[in-house]
Amino acid sequence: MNYRHAFHAGNFADVFKHALLARILVHLTKKDAPLRYLDTHAGVGVYDLSGDAAGRTGEAAGGVGRLDAEPPTGEAAALLAPYLDAVARLRAAQGASLYPGSPALAQALTRPQDRLTLCELHPQDRAALAAATERDARVGVVEIDGYTALGAYVPPGRSGAGSSSSIRRSSRRANWSGCRRRSCGRTANGRPAAMRCGGR
Repeated sequence: MNYRHAFHAGNFADVFKHALLARILVHLTKKDAPLRYLDTHAGVGVYDLSGDAAGRTGEAAGGVGRLDAEPPTGEAAALLAPYLDAVARLRAAQGASLYPGSPALAQALTRPQDRLTLCELHPQDRAALAAATERDARVGVVEIDGYTALGAYVPPGRSGAGSSSSIRRSSRRANWSGCRRRSCGRTANGRPAAMRCGGR
């Protein structure tokens, strides 16, 4: 299936999903222990709602557009605060027409000790995601089917999870987009080295 989320970014389902994700991350980061965030269908990370793809469907108008037009108050505002604050920070820094996908929200709501593994199969979307996250040393972008990734990386504490043998057994298509760990010796195009890296 050739799915491109840019056509649906910021719609009602996105708002529901992202508001819930934000609350979960806020809760999990109350503990000092680091966490690993795994996104099985990451997309490009950040979407331009003024772009052609979003304009074709207009779905964002019924989602985040409604929140922009009528900001919530009272208990609803408090419940949505982590999500809305992350959206506002992104827009203030990069542009008012932008909308954060799950990876960008996770980047905004996690800490230096946390790690993010972002899976995306579509080559153009994966390249855009890698470019958008390249300055964040906590993030690894991997070309792997999202359902395969669940077997390869979950749970992170399980013996062999995310290891080279686990990934080989699960998928021959796994290919990290360049590791920022100088010590691991892996390159973006070096598959044997890529398989040695257990992720971040």
